[in-house]
Amino acid sequence: MKFKMSENISKKEWAILGGLVIVAFLSFSFGGNDGLLHIWFLDVGQGDAIFVETPSGKQVLIDGGPDETILQRLGEVMLFYDRTIDLVINTHPDADHLAGLLSVLERYRVSVIAETGMACETSLCAEWKNLKANENADLINLVLGQEIGEGDDVRFLVLHPFEDEAGKTFTKRNNGGIVLKLIFGAQSVLLTGDIEKQVENKLVSAGVNIDSDFLKIAHHGSKTSSTEEFIKKVSPLAAFIEVGRNNKYGHPTEEVINRLADFKIPYYRTDIDGTVELVLDERSYKIKRR
Repeated sequence: MKFKMSENISKKEWAILGGLVIVAFLSFSFGGNDGLLHIWFLDVGQGDAIFVETPSGKQVLIDGGPDETILQRLGEVMLFYDRTIDLVINTHPDADHLAGLLSVLERYRVSVIAETGMACETSLCAEWKNLKANENADLINLVLGQEIGEGDDVRFLVLHPFEDEAGKTFTKRNNGGIVLKLIFGAQSVLLTGDIEKQVENKLVSAGVNIDSDFLKIAHHGSKTSSTEEFIKKVSPLAAFIEVGRNNKYGHPTEEVINRLADFKIPYYRTDIDGTVELVLDERSYKIKRR
């Protein structure tokens, strides 16, 4: 797995981001090695957890949901004896994305941990910090322009945050979160964390290429995200909503569901469909409900 800077950023961005080029060579994990890219939108209740296995068997976990349910879900998609994960990414340190990762670090050996580095003073973040220190993993902060390459035509492009957030404080951590565009051959998947309209509008107005074949709906389908302009720019073939059954927030909202219907975008939601698997080769796809 290689970390590098995209070649199409400006000289100014190079200057800002200089020193953030990181190369990490990671070991192969056991896996199907079937030549396909597998992406599971895991049913972890009211939270996010996405598990990716590349054609060569490398494994990436993006967020861990709100509790230990993540361990059960990983046990359903990983081989029973597999206790290694190549890369863990925390999009932002809110409990519904971070809490389950504590259990992951206690159970699995992780090679690289990536996050924004934003300031967080909660007891959960303090425990996370201690576990990271004991994990012996490489620690990196992600920012616009970085690329995580898998060496088998799988790449994660970092589209947000726009600047280094290490040590910065956010009133709403959602809008400091990581946005990734996963690219495999001719296909792409946009992974949005919990970003809200503010960040969606920034991505659109900045001309960031968010056009993608598949979209993880931001913030569990909250009305604070998934603007009409953003959905139009992404123009996905299908969308995925990670959300808990009968949650107190009313997610996904009728507004977001209607917007997807207006654009004739089929969607899958973990509160109804359970864990949903997206399987890609370089040109075609299948979507499976567990």
